[in-house]
Amino acid sequence: MEAQIPGAGGESASEAETTILPATIGPYVVMRRLGGGGMGVVDLCRTVSGRLVAVKQVREEFADDPAFRSRFRREVATARRVSGVYTVPVVDADTEGPRPWIATTYIAGPTLDQALRTGGTMREPALRALGTALAEALQVIHAEGLVHRDIKPGNILLSSDGPRVIDFGIAKALGDTRLTHTGTVIGSPAFMAPEQIASSHDTGPEADVFALAGILVYAACGEGPFGPGDEGVLHRVVTAEPDMDGVPPALRPLLLRCLDKTPSRRPTPEQILAELAPAQPDDLLTPALRADLAARAQEAELMAVVPPPPGTLPGTRPGTAQPSRRRVLLGALAAAGVLAAGGTAVLATRGGGDAKKGTGGAPLGTSARTIELTDPPKPLWSTPLPVSVALGQATALGSTVVAYDSGSTAVAFDAASGRVRWLHGIGSDGRLVTGNDPFGATGRFLGTLGSRLLVTGTSTPKFDPSSGKGFDFGLHSYVATADPASARPVGKQNLPVNVMPGTMLAAHDQTVYCQITTLAAMPSYGATPAPTATADTGQKVAAIDLATGNVRWTQPLDAGGSLFGIRYSADRHGFYFTQDTDSGLTVHALDAASGRTRWSVKVPADPDNKLPPYMQAGGGELNSSLTAAGDLLITVNIKGGMTAYDAATGRRRWSVSMTAASAPTVVGDLVLTNELNRVQAVDLRDGSIRWRVQSPVQLSSIGMVRTLAASKQVTAVVFSPLTLDSKGASVPGTAGCLALRTSDGRELWALREKPSAGATASPSPRVIGSLPAGIDLWSVAVDENNVYITGGNRVRAYRADAG
Repeated sequence: MEAQIPGAGGESASEAETTILPATIGPYVVMRRLGGGGMGVVDLCRTVSGRLVAVKQVREEFADDPAFRSRFRREVATARRVSGVYTVPVVDADTEGPRPWIATTYIAGPTLDQALRTGGTMREPALRALGTALAEALQVIHAEGLVHRDIKPGNILLSSDGPRVIDFGIAKALGDTRLTHTGTVIGSPAFMAPEQIASSHDTGPEADVFALAGILVYAACGEGPFGPGDEGVLHRVVTAEPDMDGVPPALRPLLLRCLDKTPSRRPTPEQILAELAPAQPDDLLTPALRADLAARAQEAELMAVVPPPPGTLPGTRPGTAQPSRRRVLLGALAAAGVLAAGGTAVLATRGGGDAKKGTGGAPLGTSARTIELTDPPKPLWSTPLPVSVALGQATALGSTVVAYDSGSTAVAFDAASGRVRWLHGIGSDGRLVTGNDPFGATGRFLGTLGSRLLVTGTSTPKFDPSSGKGFDFGLHSYVATADPASARPVGKQNLPVNVMPGTMLAAHDQTVYCQITTLAAMPSYGATPAPTATADTGQKVAAIDLATGNVRWTQPLDAGGSLFGIRYSADRHGFYFTQDTDSGLTVHALDAASGRTRWSVKVPADPDNKLPPYMQAGGGELNSSLTAAGDLLITVNIKGGMTAYDAATGRRRWSVSMTAASAPTVVGDLVLTNELNRVQAVDLRDGSIRWRVQSPVQLSSIGMVRTLAASKQVTAVVFSPLTLDSKGASVPGTAGCLALRTSDGRELWALREKPSAGATASPSPRVIGSLPAGIDLWSVAVDENNVYITGGNRVRAYRADAG
């Protein structure tokens, strides 16, 4: 969904009457933004004849810098000499105009970074094909007396006839880390050679060989040989040995020589070519890449004929909100009558900056097979919710299914018949439940631990006449487990006085991790002097021993305010959470017994992203989910993909580039997650993709509730209650659930319904991350072959194998 910006929504009468001419750069008409950095922006442009070119233009604030212009002229002249199968030719340039620019042939393909993010890491044949092509590109570049100095995944475009290296030489002038002032680092840290870090002036062709090896390690593992590009990577490049876990054994000796700290000991591109042989260029064209290239080719055909979008409104200042380029383009396509099937989806997921402001994470291409949806069987039962559940979630616990809302409201159903067993909180009539409530007025449902419920509550004030203190109004809370069928608390353990559990974050064995509120003092009636009640309401996490009620430790909890993502987990080692920082995201591991930090891993923000780091973490591509499974901690975010860390040490085991809209769910040896239009299963042992399927109906990306659940028999994913219309406005989508066979992703059935009658579009959400009014959240639970779906004020039960 899109949040409206004040002043950008709707058109005034004067705007409706204004003719807005397309933006141009030299003789080229701007079609859409492709990307940009600190010193330049890149646009997809079109000639009068319909030819597409990529035009890179210097930002205005650097256009008047004589030194910058001098470097730009020199490097444009040098780049014109470079030609080859695996480079991109320069077709035009203007180094003397108000804002210098250069135009190159447009390659309708993803960057290597994008391809890995959507298609996963590469196997040995594809790695050999990629390495061969890059070595040939370096031969051409080095033959012209150039050193690229910035070989990285974002500077490699993949096309149907092989990869292309871009930004050679010119990138040194335009990129924000490539200025040649004394003491300035030139290059991208994660792929820089040691000598490049020490002195950019002494960098030779061997540095490009070092970067080539880093690229191949990244393509094989999802991360460079020296870890992520954080503030510590420069030190690791100079002092540490490369991490080759995940690299095919046959390629390790060659890549280790390429990554030698001494430049003279690295092989030449010619030697690399010899050792990578035999390599077949078509091995690089994986099914995922072929699908992506086909989609981009379709988009390029449309861009060559559709009316261009408008440029800046006459008389507006830089920074003034402009009409969405994505909306304008879709409107132009609709007017031209060229919206072929699938065209909307292609453009909606490629709308430059708009894609990040929208639902985000949409795949650019896919190797997944598109499934055909079949109707579900007759439900085993369907029962209206007798309680008021706004953020409805469901969990299946043997013979009982529990639907709940943050613990304040809950209801249990018999899994076989749908009969209500007990309920708690606010009824569907808006009144407090008075009968059949096992928790009472002071009790609350915390969550689940294995097959049992976790509950908490408070006791009434006590009077001790012998103490002289009058009534003791201290807050006495307890924790207990309960059988799901009756919810009657058993084995109550009293907590320290004035400690009140809040939201349960995670639990393992006999330890539950909760947010807590601590009341420093509570008054006793009749006591002299009367103490003052104060409360520490800051966010803290406490480790509570369920066997004794003791609080083992408390720690401040600063995990950010995002509503999206399941950001906490626990195992025998302790507690895990993710923290938003000013520079990106940090994954923390705390010790179960002491609360001390065992390890932490930083995921840096994208320096080229238009959003500041804290916004990238709060709801953008760093927004994370995690789960502990066995001896691994599995994390998911768009920038880092899916990564498995050793739970004991924090060492990265494997990583696979992908997008994900749901928290990772582990079943057996599979890690399951979904994005907007597909579901994927990753091998828990090595990160390889086991299967992917494409849904013709958009899947849910709302992280406030669990929208994917799985057993060894069935995987169930909720459809999205929201979608975007042709104008980019949020409208009700499809409610329901997709059921797949867990072993291979085969479709079993799909429940499709219209959203609730009260679901209406809300073009101006109240807050970022809020839902349009009337859209209810659907959730799903799975137990062996049974699927339980909560949504539309009902709970439904289906047999998965009945379709």
